[in-house]
Amino acid sequence: MNKFCWRHFLVLYTLPFFLATSQISQVATTGKALRWIILIIGCVMSASSGFQRADSKRILVTWTDKIIIAFLLFFLASEYWTIEPWLTAQRAISLLLLYGCSFWTLWKYVDQVSEQVFVQRLLKVAGTIFTLNLLSAALLPNTWLVGRFRGFFNNPNNIGLALSLVIPLAISQWLYTKQRKSLFTVGILTLNLLACGSRGSMLGIANATIIILVSLFVKRPRQVITAAVVAIVSLGFFIQTDFFIDQILRDSSLQTASNRTYFWELAQEYIANRPDFGHGFGTDAVIHDHYGISLEALRLRGYGVMSSYYGLAVQIGWPLTCCFFASLWGFAAYCITKFWRNYELISLVSCLISGLIVCIFEPAIYSAGNCFSFLFWTILMLATRRLYYRKLSKSRSMPIAI
Repeated sequence: MNKFCWRHFLVLYTLPFFLATSQISQVATTGKALRWIILIIGCVMSASSGFQRADSKRILVTWTDKIIIAFLLFFLASEYWTIEPWLTAQRAISLLLLYGCSFWTLWKYVDQVSEQVFVQRLLKVAGTIFTLNLLSAALLPNTWLVGRFRGFFNNPNNIGLALSLVIPLAISQWLYTKQRKSLFTVGILTLNLLACGSRGSMLGIANATIIILVSLFVKRPRQVITAAVVAIVSLGFFIQTDFFIDQILRDSSLQTASNRTYFWELAQEYIANRPDFGHGFGTDAVIHDHYGISLEALRLRGYGVMSSYYGLAVQIGWPLTCCFFASLWGFAAYCITKFWRNYELISLVSCLISGLIVCIFEPAIYSAGNCFSFLFWTILMLATRRLYYRKLSKSRSMPIAI
């Protein structure tokens, strides 16, 4: 059983997060249960091996681990002042399990198969899921929601959240390997993105793609120039189409970011009441009810305060929220400024930047249950791992395969 779980751990780990966001209630319920099971199994697998990774004889703890653990401890500590003790405990424990799987179980898994193989397998799983998602338009009813394609998912934004991280990774693979299967994956993922019409994800992916091209320019200037010209010309034609204007631009909702500005105004009021330590981790899910605010009466539809930045401030206050996101942005800035010639690392960091941009518009990064968070923390692990092995290789004055 253990060998089977380990051999297929990536698939077993990935599927529940996508299934849990299905519009089919029975599938979603099963996926939610499986998320807990696979997170627990993953952490048990790491614990049974003594939390060994990187062939280290001792428990290896990087600076990234220390910072994440410090925040996790604070999230758990908010149990003392939270407005919803059970919810805070559940959310904090689930995020702890997610960290354990991402930074310990998957790290060891990548050590065994290599980063390149891991990324290829991850993109293969994603490509399969989103190919089936497109096919669901012909098999399932209600695959469109307010003019936007949701396919198998319960919300078009679920598609955008996952693709904001997966597409930059797929683009970087295609540009580097020039393989047709990589191009096919990029095409499938892009069709899903255009159909779901997630503007925040498109903004994040655009920035990530620019970063990837700048890094690749050092090695392959002609390829980058060609790709950039093709992209600009294609975009020039695309933004003039009725599809872009009606389904993506959606000019009537631009000013309020699809009513998100109203959520952000509410968030500012909530944060002002508890600016230092917030209402407790995970409480953005119930914050409106706590203050007696009816979203239905305000004609608003959404989760929490519709922003990871405002959402985390509601939960743990502004000071720690600023530290949390400053750590992530600082990590990305450090990698880009110091290792911009390292294409593999920059490709991973570009995905993180895309995700951090999307977090402006979506409450996703701190919830272990959605299909964005497990991808985000997995990619952060890959970037941390690459930096660690680079440092280790330099100190030993010999190359180490990663």
